[in-house]
Amino acid sequence: MKFFWGTILFVAIAVVFGSAQAPDTDRLETNEPDSPLVILKMPKAEHPEYESGSTCFQGSVILRVEFRFDGTIGTISLISERPKAAVEKAVETARRIRFLPKVEDGYYITSSRTVSFIFNAD
Repeated sequence: MKFFWGTILFVAIAVVFGSAQAPDTDRLETNEPDSPLVILKMPKAEHPEYESGSTCFQGSVILRVEFRFDGTIGTISLISERPKAAVEKAVETARRIRFLPKVEDGYYITSSRTVSFIFNAD
């Protein structure tokens, strides 16, 4: 009798694990029609402050931002070399971007876009 239940248990485990599919990690199914990535909220970056208390940086920080299928911000990479304080403010601000992910062939998909943050002396 032990052999019978052991076999049943083994077959049940094999069926469960054999039929389980790995989740798709870069897209999510939807009934929405195809559409591009839509930025809902692009926050303005605060001007960076240095140890000395000055805010003398003027220019832009250009980032490559990954907009994930699940509505979160993924990898952020620096395209333009700028002072560390300005880059930190830009990355912090990029993490607060709100968006609707790109829809393609019935799936929300992950996409990337170049984003610029401009710092002007006020």
